[in-house]
This record gives sequence, C-alpha cells and structure tokens, in this order.
Amino acid sequence: MKSKNTKINGLKIISGKNHYDSRGFFKEIYVKKKFKNHKPIFWCMSKSKKNVLRGLHLQTKNSQEKFVSVIKGKILDVVVDLRKNSKTYGKHFSIEISQKSNFSLYIPEKFAHGFLCLSNEC
Repeated sequence: MKSKNTKINGLKIISGKNHYDSRGFFKEIYVKKKFKNHKPIFWCMSKSKKNVLRGLHLQTKNSQEKFVSVIKGKILDVVVDLRKNSKTYGKHFSIEISQKSNFSLYIPEKFAHGFLCLSNEC
C-alpha cells in the first residue's frame, strides 16, 4: 500500500494491491497500521445512477475522515478544504475514480465531499 500527496495538505491518493485470479480479484483497500494516529474512518457504500450528484457533505460536529473507493462504474470525486487555518482553505481537488482504478482517496476531516456518477451505475 502506497500513498501519494495531493496539492492539498493531508489529502492523499492511496494505492492498494489487486490480486487477480480465475474467480475475479481481491483488492486491498485499507490497512490501519498505515494510518497511525488517525480516528476511525467513516466507511459506507452508496449506489447511484448516471448523473446523480451526491454532496457536498460536511460534518460540523464529530468531523469524519473518509476513504473513497469505487467498486463499480466511474465517479468524479470532489473535495473542498474547509479547515480554517489551512493554507489551502477554500481550495478544491477533483479526481476520477473507477472500478479499474488501483487507488482510493483518503480525505481528512473538515473537508466537504461529494461525487458525480459518470457511468450508468456506480
């Protein structure tokens, strides 16, 4: 598992490993030991149809870190840094993530987050 910094401090692209065989694949998504000193990450799933926009969401109480992966289809994921003391306050970052991507997006707390479904289903 490798992480790559983005232009926004704390926002990271996480590359896992895909293991393919005749049955399909197994994808390494999150290894806690790689994220020492982090709170538990809010982990959930959604299913959306093409052109559905979800977000931008922000938790003002009980801020949450997030880890975004796509298991079917393709999305345009967008985050906005809303950490008031951050040098990148108000800046946004966007990236396409698909089922074929070999990475996930790690989002620190105090970021607004949303995504647009680009495929028939995601």
